[in-house]
Amino acid sequence: MTYEAFRDQWNLTLNPQQARAVQAAEGPVLLLAVPGSGKTTVLLCRLGYLIFCKQVPPERILTMTYTVAATRDMAARFAQRFGEDLAGRLEFRTINGVSARIIRYYEQAKGRQAFQLITDEGALTALVGELCRKATGEFPTESTVKTLRTAITYVKNMQLNPEEIESLDRDDLPVSAVYRGYCAALRQRGWMDYDDQMVYAARILRQYPDILAAFQVRYPYLCVDEAQDTSKIQHTILRLLAGNYPNLFMVGDEDQSIYGFRGAWPAALMEFETVYPQGQVLFLERNYRSAVPIVQVAASFIRQNTNRREKHMTAVRGEGPAVKALWAYDRGDQYAYLAQLARTCDRQTAVLYRNNDSALPLLDLLDRQGTGCRCRQVEGSFFTHRVVRDVLDLLALAQNPADGEAFLRIYYKLRAGIPKTAAQQAVRESGGQAPILPILAELPGLSQWTQVHCRSLSDHLAQLRQEPADRAVYRIRHFMGYGDYLKERGGDLGKLDILEALGRQEPTMDRLALRLGQLQELVRAGSTDPDSLFVLSTIHASKGLEYDRVILMDVADGILPSVEAPVGRRPDPQAVEAYEEERRLFYVGMTRAKEELLVFRFKKPGLSSTFAEDVFPETPKAVIHPAPKPGRSAPRVDSSPFLPGVRVIHKTFGPGKVVARQGDIATLLFDDGQEKRFSLSTALKQKQLKREQ
Repeated sequence: MTYEAFRDQWNLTLNPQQARAVQAAEGPVLLLAVPGSGKTTVLLCRLGYLIFCKQVPPERILTMTYTVAATRDMAARFAQRFGEDLAGRLEFRTINGVSARIIRYYEQAKGRQAFQLITDEGALTALVGELCRKATGEFPTESTVKTLRTAITYVKNMQLNPEEIESLDRDDLPVSAVYRGYCAALRQRGWMDYDDQMVYAARILRQYPDILAAFQVRYPYLCVDEAQDTSKIQHTILRLLAGNYPNLFMVGDEDQSIYGFRGAWPAALMEFETVYPQGQVLFLERNYRSAVPIVQVAASFIRQNTNRREKHMTAVRGEGPAVKALWAYDRGDQYAYLAQLARTCDRQTAVLYRNNDSALPLLDLLDRQGTGCRCRQVEGSFFTHRVVRDVLDLLALAQNPADGEAFLRIYYKLRAGIPKTAAQQAVRESGGQAPILPILAELPGLSQWTQVHCRSLSDHLAQLRQEPADRAVYRIRHFMGYGDYLKERGGDLGKLDILEALGRQEPTMDRLALRLGQLQELVRAGSTDPDSLFVLSTIHASKGLEYDRVILMDVADGILPSVEAPVGRRPDPQAVEAYEEERRLFYVGMTRAKEELLVFRFKKPGLSSTFAEDVFPETPKAVIHPAPKPGRSAPRVDSSPFLPGVRVIHKTFGPGKVVARQGDIATLLFDDGQEKRFSLSTALKQKQLKREQ
């Protein structure tokens, strides 16, 4: 069957680039596909072309992609286009799944028993936690264990050597020790995890040429989707399977490689011609998803990366509104705006962010006002993170200054120069009855500097019990030495930003601690409204999806991008790659939008954004306005910005903040401690109330 007959029989509508890729049946081929270019359609049509036009038996084609869900979707889409019977004869697998097949074949061919695959994630998590406790002498948090497990995956997928593994160590993260202990424990128990499957499969293919030959004969045609997300060990397996005369078809886009923390290796796409000198590189450059302004801005933005191939992305969808900046003073104004927008959302809108933490203050506001949303993969490691635990320890110490356990967990993080022996002695003398810090300040042998700081810390603890929660978090960070401690050790200061944002809604630290527990349960329960048009998602979780309107939030240096731009004439290559992955992540977020793209920007000092400046090089500053309610004329007095957490100034009572709101009635807590209820419409009409600048 000719290509033309195949195209007509199955009613295929392909542009010239797509048609060329479908007909690239022999030899190594790398297809670089920009966002929204129909890459999955091309891959599936190419499978049909191999079968109908090249008479390749379906059983001789192996198609691999990134996730089990993606393999199922691909099989279903092939069946819908070409029929269930044919789809049932094809193999769609993850590379992990292929590795499992190789190991089973090895067992049967060699009469040996491989290690047992452990699918109990709880058992592996417990093992890592115990190894971390042995290495540090402390019980690790859920967040620490998760970070260590991700590091172990990274080590195995990137095939790191011992020196490279040790370079991952930090003061509070003993990666190398835990990794060595983890591997030894798995070997001793005869276990392997999912990453080991690939390590062992590659080892089998190298050591047993007969097994490698068997798979090469079985699958002379290999297809790989999402090649930019494939790790170094996975590319090793692919190169072994492809052999010396490969019919390897890889589809990907190095501009969309955003899983470096799990070992994704986009360099494989850059060195394709070196590995496969006889190969060809093809392009899909027509974007069918996004309006022209979005495509133009995104294409210009990603071109600033250096480790990439030049592409010329063009839009097919047509014109649309310009990409817009949403100016807010700070992140708190951003949350208030989004909460109001969620109440009036009349079309599909995705709010995208880099880290799950960013969603928490917004989820808090939405829950308070009773507005549902749809969340994708929000996880709760924030609540068990060491920084959050430290703040709660300080709260416990403020509530009970004689709490010896809390004191011994936190004293050395407060920059007061307290020796361990002195801290332990003060706790003993306190006996759980008397405040510890005053006892410590009177111990003989302490420097005058330490004594002064102990008395100061005691005063700060007293203030923590009385002041609003956001001010208390600010005090912990800036006045009690804890922020300096985190800076010195590369700790996550962003956790304090989120705690301070959440604290704006609470009058005391006690209430904040209670609210953290409530939010943790809310996150565990998942989406509040699965049918909502208002979607919250990390950019990572949004990959492969599309939305009518996309809003990128928390766009600020240190958040997105999370790393600094490399400097100098010869910057560290690892620093360059880390920064360019942040740019790729932003690019992926931008290209989820079909019709409208909006990007938050901030006027508050310290919240500037190099990425936003790249997108809007000459945009004048304009403060955001609340979202209008659909189908209604704008009210004469707009009270919508006055949501819980917003700072205000009252003509009579002075500065304060909104702590609760029910319709037009708002409860305000003023800085002098007074709490008052007002009709917002009346107060605004009489010009008694305004937002604090």
